Amino acid sequence: MDKEAPGASVLVLGGGVTGLLAALRLKRAGRAVEVWEASAESGGWARTLAWPGPDGTPGYLERGPQGLLVGRDGPLERLVRDLGLTLRRQEIKGPRWLGKDGRLHPNPASLRGLLAAPGLGPLDKLRLLGEPFIPCRPNTTEDLEAYITRRLGPAFAREILPALVAGVLAAPPDRIGVEALPRLLRMEAAGGLLRGGLAQGPLRTRYPQDGPYPGTGALTRALARHLGCVRTDRAAESLEPAEGGRWRVRTRGFAREVDTVVLAVPAAAASRLLQPVAPRAATALLAIPHADLRVWHSRHAPVRGWEHGVGLLIHPPQGRGVLGLVSMAREDPRAVPGLLQVRTYLGGAWPVDPALDAWPGVHAELRRWLPDLGPAVQVREERAPAAFPILGRGHAARTGRILADLPRGLHWLGSARFGPGLPDLAEGVEAWASSWA
Repeated sequence: MDKEAPGASVLVLGGGVTGLLAALRLKRAGRAVEVWEASAESGGWARTLAWPGPDGTPGYLERGPQGLLVGRDGPLERLVRDLGLTLRRQEIKGPRWLGKDGRLHPNPASLRGLLAAPGLGPLDKLRLLGEPFIPCRPNTTEDLEAYITRRLGPAFAREILPALVAGVLAAPPDRIGVEALPRLLRMEAAGGLLRGGLAQGPLRTRYPQDGPYPGTGALTRALARHLGCVRTDRAAESLEPAEGGRWRVRTRGFAREVDTVVLAVPAAAASRLLQPVAPRAATALLAIPHADLRVWHSRHAPVRGWEHGVGLLIHPPQGRGVLGLVSMAREDPRAVPGLLQVRTYLGGAWPVDPALDAWPGVHAELRRWLPDLGPAVQVREERAPAAFPILGRGHAARTGRILADLPRGLHWLGSARFGPGLPDLAEGVEAWASSWA
């Protein structure tokens, strides 16, 4: 096997959003860096794919997040600004619902929806008003269900929380540790959900645009372009120590020797590479549970009243595996003019009814909740095996043990460490890069 001449002092394995963010931080810190991506295109889950309409009209779908959750001035917002991207927003939003007990209810994220929330009696709603007076636990290690029960009461945790969490984290709230949710911890430290939320400001969904190219994928495209050091179709096959405290990474036909290797690949892939050199860390990585996610993209005739988009969260498991759906607004440049474009989420940590393995079953389930949704003129399924890490109680301690077991010169980053949301990844990578520097 030929050995390529040394070049980069840092090799980042994985050209998804985590690897690209890490490489950008390192490059700006003056490091010579290179990124290896196993597939033919970088971006990983955060990619916007071309999906023409039935007559060839240009259109797009999001393989991952529909948009970015941005706030006042966090790492993600600063990154978008630094890359010269435009953040587009939707001025008017269409209806948003919670599906429960066979009925549609207003989304409880609004005051009107909260007052009309199913399963909450008058005393339960009074209990919500007392949230600012509940004592805070800034260093809590509760699971999310216990945390919300303490702050908002058992009725909210039982009747409302499961649907809200399923649509975002794809897992039951009792399997998610609050310590894996940085924003929630900051809110608790600042006085709780209401006071802390007011202090941090609201999060809003925006999608970036890079010139004429719209969608979440504009972020990863811009990152790769700014870096100029991303090598695609280059999968790391092995990792081994080299002379002088360096590391040798082998791929097809050659090897690269570098001072530092950053593992920004999925946890299972990182575990495989680490097994010969850090077996305890490899075993711990493999033990982190992950949930599969299935997404159906479909296009339909427009529905009156849904011109500005529609959203539905379904109380699990009442959707038989369907967690919810969201549609693009009529004015969204990613959509095909004259058609309603919908994305439907299935699976996560919940079983999917076998009747929903194909589109006809999925459509029948959607019609049970939204009878106005007509037949699809186009459908496309995207599968994301092990896409969502389930970061339960003890996540911080487990992460600390993994990091302590890594030999010098090896770093591990990714959603299984920082959380699956793009804001969490941006914040986590920024903190990692700052502490390393």
